[in-house]
Amino acid sequence: MAIQSFITIIGRVQGQLTMFVFEKANHNFRKPILTFCFIFLIMLTLFFDNYESYAFTPKKEFGFSLFFSFFFNSSLSEWFTNAVYLYMFADNIEDVVGHFYFFLLFLFFGILANLTYFISHMNSIIPIIGTSGVISGFLGMYFVFFPNVKSTMVFDRASFRNVPILISLSVWILIQTYFYIVEFHNHTRSTYAGQVMTFLIGVTIAQIFIRYKFLDRLQHNIRLSTFINKTVLCPSCSNPIPAKKYGRLHCSTCNTNFFFDRHGKKFL
Repeated sequence: MAIQSFITIIGRVQGQLTMFVFEKANHNFRKPILTFCFIFLIMLTLFFDNYESYAFTPKKEFGFSLFFSFFFNSSLSEWFTNAVYLYMFADNIEDVVGHFYFFLLFLFFGILANLTYFISHMNSIIPIIGTSGVISGFLGMYFVFFPNVKSTMVFDRASFRNVPILISLSVWILIQTYFYIVEFHNHTRSTYAGQVMTFLIGVTIAQIFIRYKFLDRLQHNIRLSTFINKTVLCPSCSNPIPAKKYGRLHCSTCNTNFFFDRHGKKFL
């Protein structure tokens, strides 16, 4: 009920209600320092005077707005919605790829969303701001990294619980694509093209990370779950070792380092 009330309130404020996706608990092993910093920084920009001067306008000459417009939001409700998405999804991407690459990806997705808007509306004099393009890129990566994490899909009058993220984000991106096609057909300027593009590029980047073993797949699996106060037998000497969570463990008896994953498998 709390989630449904939140959706109703945001929808009334924004004037258009589409769909929201809420993840179930997905544990972090790194502190999402940059995620919280970006949320706070974007909140601070709400207090800037004349924020429209920082907006990106395709027909104007390229300037610093190409690199900074995605740090601004047009209203408190827009910031709050984006902050919730960053808190739920971007923190897990920062956990997987690390702080440095997360910072680069944040800037990359923001610039890509602006360039997509420029290409699709080259002669537009309508300025745009917002973090939605960045968030879409991270959702695309989340789609690849955590396909089986359970989520809740919430619409105006219905909600679906315990839906795998693979399904809920597929529905989400199809809705964004539909809105872009409708608005393009009606010659309406919108940022849906940027959201679709960054989502697809996010999926591609995540696949590249996995294919070229940029990520340690075992570490990736370990991040998906935690447990409390279990005893693990060392795969080398069978010494019982108390453990508080999945991950890297050390046997003081034989001085062996090993991993223990959520499936009960031990790896030296």
